[in-house]
Amino acid sequence: GASVWVADLCGKQVVRFSPDTGVIQERYGVDVGVCTIDDPVVVPGGDLVGTCPTEGLVVRIPRGSGPVETLANVGRGVNPIALDPSGTSVLVGFGISEDRRLLRVPLDGGPVTTVADGLPAVNGFGFGPDGLLYVPTGGVPGVLGTGGLGRIDTSTGEFTDIPLTFPGEPGKLGLQFAVGADVAADGTVFVAQGLNAAVYAVDPTTGVARLVGRSPVGVADNVVVLTDGRVLLSNFFGGTITVFTPVPGGTYETWQLGIGS
Repeated sequence: GASVWVADLCGKQVVRFSPDTGVIQERYGVDVGVCTIDDPVVVPGGDLVGTCPTEGLVVRIPRGSGPVETLANVGRGVNPIALDPSGTSVLVGFGISEDRRLLRVPLDGGPVTTVADGLPAVNGFGFGPDGLLYVPTGGVPGVLGTGGLGRIDTSTGEFTDIPLTFPGEPGKLGLQFAVGADVAADGTVFVAQGLNAAVYAVDPTTGVARLVGRSPVGVADNVVVLTDGRVLLSNFFGGTITVFTPVPGGTYETWQLGIGS
């Protein structure tokens, strides 16, 4: 069945769990040298690569055995990460307004290169089927309702803002702290709102944002959409995931999934 990797920044660990039961299937922590990891991706061959914002590192976590390896020291605040569609590198960004770079880190240990600079503060991002990188924008100041969404052509570094509209919420101009984005196979971009935790489904062509559902957690952290259409929302506190399951009629059922062994 499906499984999902999630990072526990404060616990300095990554775990793989079942989105059906919440049972932890695999775990790597400080015993193998995991740092304050914020965002992991699975790379070709099965290993994990993640960002550690406190230490400023991009690290590889070998599956099965072996200590954590440093791929690059790119600077404090490194946060979002996505596997390049080529499978040969990862793209990493910074969740702080003081560092506006998007970097390419080769998996073979080659030199780090700058893809773009001068970007808005970005957070958890993901590639779409069109090969573009979809990024939530606004950073922490977005808690006032100015968080948004953009896309980056990683071949040129060009950033394009996607103006959002919220037909179901008159007066809403933006997201309250846009913290994560993931893209479904059909191109729909699912964006997580951190404060007043919620997920929105965005048509990247029109910018229309439709509410998927809200979460009872205090502050959301990131979002992932599964191949079966389920949308998972993680949070900053506690060991639960909010699961939004599509049902007939285009709506979603919401339930809480506890993560544990």
